[in-house]
Amino acid sequence: MKNDILKNHFLHPYNVGIVENYDHKIIVKSDQCNDVITFTVTITHNTIDDIKFEAYGCGYAIAGASLVSDAVKGKDIDLGIRDVEEMLNTITIPDSNLRCIHLSLKAIKQLKDNLIAHGHTS
Repeated sequence: MKNDILKNHFLHPYNVGIVENYDHKIIVKSDQCNDVITFTVTITHNTIDDIKFEAYGCGYAIAGASLVSDAVKGKDIDLGIRDVEEMLNTITIPDSNLRCIHLSLKAIKQLKDNLIAHGHTS
């Protein structure tokens, strides 16, 4: 892993574990490899109060889960998604590992879709 930001998130991941008394649980699985990431989240008025993850996957999947969870924690879900998208556009990631990183972003977007479907956000 040549990118220092991702390397740090892989070697020292943030937000690992399960949020106590979580409101939402999101599980995403890669359709191209064995990566599986589970996020547990507490949300108040569209703000992600706490988020943690458990990951089974490659170093890029773990780094991505750490990076994404750290970037969205404490933020409005829409702002968090936007910030992650902007951040991922500035980080050099090998093409073969883009899907591993984007799996966690997919989870946060899935969370937003679930909130909308249940009338909790707009």
